[in-house]
Amino acid sequence: MLTPPGYYHAQGDPEDTIRYWDGAEWSPAPTPAPPGWQDPHRPNNDRFASATIRVFASIIDGFIAVVVVIPFMVDYFRDIVDDVDAGGDGSGVPIPGQLVVIGIAMSVVFLLMVAFLGGTPGKLMLGLRITHEDGATTPPGLGKALLRSIPGFLAALPVIGQVIVILVPIAALIMVINDRPERRSVYDRIAGTRVVRKASLPD
Repeated sequence: MLTPPGYYHAQGDPEDTIRYWDGAEWSPAPTPAPPGWQDPHRPNNDRFASATIRVFASIIDGFIAVVVVIPFMVDYFRDIVDDVDAGGDGSGVPIPGQLVVIGIAMSVVFLLMVAFLGGTPGKLMLGLRITHEDGATTPPGLGKALLRSIPGFLAALPVIGQVIVILVPIAALIMVINDRPERRSVYDRIAGTRVVRKASLPD
């Protein structure tokens, strides 16, 4: 969605300032916003998704993933137990191909939901939407959804992935708690997005 010409708060400018957007570029310098003025493309500060609700959204996503994967894990765990009973340590039991396929399929589905619906199942269920950092309220699109997924892709790498899968979520949570007012995480910084409550978006 193209932002029409008008006065808006420009990303990076001081709070309570505006610039004129002519449809292609910003005016040279910000000016003080009139009292009570609200950027029509910028949600109120209290509408940015808090760390708490984002954690709950992640828990819902994780629960959905577990429910989908559990049926395919039964035989895998049984093979590990059999290997241990036979004197092994279970590390040599190969991961079933079905698990790999299911994992990839779920990643693709979540990616497409973020790109075209504006959120993972957990975020959508809790009334959150991923939007653009410049104030555009449309879903982020495939490119930004892929950028948000970079930490997840790196987490699949051997050795370093085990570190990433622990440190990145912790770093993301710390960033959301400390970043005011927009509460953007590492995923948002990478992709140029932010997470807001759907209720704050224009109809």
